[in-house]
Amino acid sequence: MKRRAGEREKELKKKKLLEELGEGKLPYLTPADADFHHLKTRYSKLIFRKSDTVPEELHQMVQEGFSTLRKHNCFFQDLVRIKGKDFFTPVSRILIGNPGCTYKYLNTRSFTVPWPTEGCEIKYCSPQIHDACKALIKLNDYLHIEAVKALQGQNLLDTKDTTVIDREQNFATSLIEKGSFSKDQSSCYVPEDNYTSLNNRTSYNLTLLNYMDPLQMPYLKQEPYFEMGNMAVSWHRDENLVERSTVAVYSYSCEGSSAEEATDWNLKGRDPAVWHVGLKK
Repeated sequence: MKRRAGEREKELKKKKLLEELGEGKLPYLTPADADFHHLKTRYSKLIFRKSDTVPEELHQMVQEGFSTLRKHNCFFQDLVRIKGKDFFTPVSRILIGNPGCTYKYLNTRSFTVPWPTEGCEIKYCSPQIHDACKALIKLNDYLHIEAVKALQGQNLLDTKDTTVIDREQNFATSLIEKGSFSKDQSSCYVPEDNYTSLNNRTSYNLTLLNYMDPLQMPYLKQEPYFEMGNMAVSWHRDENLVERSTVAVYSYSCEGSSAEEATDWNLKGRDPAVWHVGLKK
């Protein structure tokens, strides 16, 4: 009953906002806008990185993994129930991560395809899929290191105990020196008694891969507030996340998609053929 009451409240707020907007639309910023990087005052925990800051070798490995999973038809649409009706999601997905982990949304629970993990004997139908899952571990470990450094840089650690902070800084340094993202494991070992808070907030135990070609989906709903065009995924928040945990997003336009062929941009600061990620409060 509480869930239904919450949904009704959201619908009422949405209806009220749309009535207030009338024919108008709310403004929004993209990385092409000069004021985009001033958003730190509103989104103090948002870290935006351009693709050229990520090692090219890692880009190539991960993107080849994406292509392999597509070629092997590993992406599937989910059947979900919204307001009492069943729908197939326009986005195709696959969940890859630590063995036994799950992800739940819209009352639909997905189980991970396990990536190669020490101590677990995992059999794949082809060596290519093994390599694709292994590439995602390498991306996972790289993002883990970057998250540790970002938390330190923003001084967002829970404790102000300088001894603990020094230990955590040494931990981040040791991760970088070891080159952990080249190891065949989902995250680096961190002694539980020393680094519990930092490790729990930055260790990613699964990866949700979403795939869709926006130009091949003419029936998508229009974004209602900002006039951003079609929506692959509606505005939402993940309510099942552990409090204060980090979330990393890697966005990639696949070769051979409609995104490469589109040239006309009719939306401010963005190509409608390319999947974009938005944040709002």
